[in-house]
Amino acid sequence: MLITGIKSRPVYDELTPMGTGSNHIAAAQGSGGEPLVRLLGEMSPEQLSSTTVLYSTESFTGRNHLADLRAFAVRELIVFPSNADAVGGLDALLSTARMGTRLYLSGSEGFIGTSMQVATSYGMNREEVLREHAGSFVRRVWCAHCGHYSENVSRRIFRCPGCERDLIVRDHYSGRLAAFQGVKADGEVPGELPENEELDT
Repeated sequence: MLITGIKSRPVYDELTPMGTGSNHIAAAQGSGGEPLVRLLGEMSPEQLSSTTVLYSTESFTGRNHLADLRAFAVRELIVFPSNADAVGGLDALLSTARMGTRLYLSGSEGFIGTSMQVATSYGMNREEVLREHAGSFVRRVWCAHCGHYSENVSRRIFRCPGCERDLIVRDHYSGRLAAFQGVKADGEVPGELPENEELDT
């Protein structure tokens, strides 16, 4: 049975220029471009010239801020067709980053979560990273039975593409997995599924 009231979503920040740091990386996806435009508008010319922007045009809301991002005189703007590609680009960029790098993330919960996994793997701490959620709260779900990740889940019950079990989406968010957990929906009584309500997206 689902235990309600246990919400462990991350507490997000508001993107503002960090005064410290000699190298800035800003990564966003879809609707996350809006906070990124605001952030770049608040940066000094010196900060802009030391900022690399990574932007994925994949969007759950259909919003695209690429034209606005192109108006800023940043060091480099790299555009990706998908969120996975943008996270891969972030991984490649951080692999050569030096001390003094500051990271700004904005977009969906899944994008921020997977980007934070990359940042953490390179030893970046919370004082070096700001995260702002933008757009839909569609969930990224990890199947506890086969380990498959599913993106953009919006219903309480859904079928795992990995093992084809009907899963119930728990309300606990795991920062380590960057996902909510999905467990067998009829584990207690086979064939008996709870109400398939819409999630708080």
